[in-house]
Amino acid sequence: MKYCVAIRTLGTAGEKYQILLDSLNRQTIKPQKIFVYIPYGYELPKETIGWEEYVRCPKGMITQRSLSFKEIDTEYILFCDDDLWLADDFVEKLYQGLVENNGDCIAPDVFKVQELSFIGKLKKAIAGYAFPRRDDGWAFKVMRNASYTYNMHPSKTVLPSESAAGACVLIKKDAYQSIHFEDERWMEDFGYPLGEDLLFFNKLHLMGYKVLIHYNTEIKHLDAGAGHSTYSRERVIKEIALSYAVSHRIKCNLHNNTQWEKFLCYLSYYARFLEQWVFTFVKELLSNHRIVFSAYPKGLWCGFRYVRSERYRLIPAFDAYIDN
Repeated sequence: MKYCVAIRTLGTAGEKYQILLDSLNRQTIKPQKIFVYIPYGYELPKETIGWEEYVRCPKGMITQRSLSFKEIDTEYILFCDDDLWLADDFVEKLYQGLVENNGDCIAPDVFKVQELSFIGKLKKAIAGYAFPRRDDGWAFKVMRNASYTYNMHPSKTVLPSESAAGACVLIKKDAYQSIHFEDERWMEDFGYPLGEDLLFFNKLHLMGYKVLIHYNTEIKHLDAGAGHSTYSRERVIKEIALSYAVSHRIKCNLHNNTQWEKFLCYLSYYARFLEQWVFTFVKELLSNHRIVFSAYPKGLWCGFRYVRSERYRLIPAFDAYIDN
């Protein structure tokens, strides 16, 4: 198996970036090349293993993962964030899982939400609207409101999925190219790509590619936090607006949806919005913060206006590339 690595970075992850490079250098199946995509104007990192290659590009997490990648001439691409530790046999395990399950794309189970305590799962359900479900042969499933459910007790090491965490993924280059991920650069309008992973993997799934989750690879997300902004009312407004836009794009506005299905998607999203608004109100009563509750309806209104803007209407539909 031949693959190249594509790392997106701002060059500020420091020691954590060095850990990633060292991890890649130790892989039992070594990459042909390691390409590091860094925006114009940013200093190149001092950390190195001596054979990575830097490619200048425009800034943006979506943008840096939706380039042409013409430098990559292998069948597979390993996309990585710049703050990961990978076990020496990480790629070997991913590839084995991909081949044995006839997949097009495979991602590790980075955050292992199914291993949270009961209280942790309860918090995830109430605050994050992510719910556990019994083993049905799938890893993650996407609900009508664009939230997800997760397999509480996966019965196999590798399972098909409708979404995944995008910190690291091994994918066939032709599958990547076919989804035209550059269409999703509209998310850059919001300053940070909340929901990026969902758009990437769910688009693959929707187009008929087999997305897999591997539950038994050793990986650590070191979370360098580059580009994270201070929590503020403005950020909450943007998050709610973006949440609405993502739900609208991947569920409510598909060409192949019936009017009834679209209505159910909207209904499900507004139910989620109402539940989380009420939760936020209760949470704020018990704290000194008073920025979120009033920001919710404004964020919803901003999202509603955004999906009706000329800018958004010019974007090809989420299911535009499906062969009917």
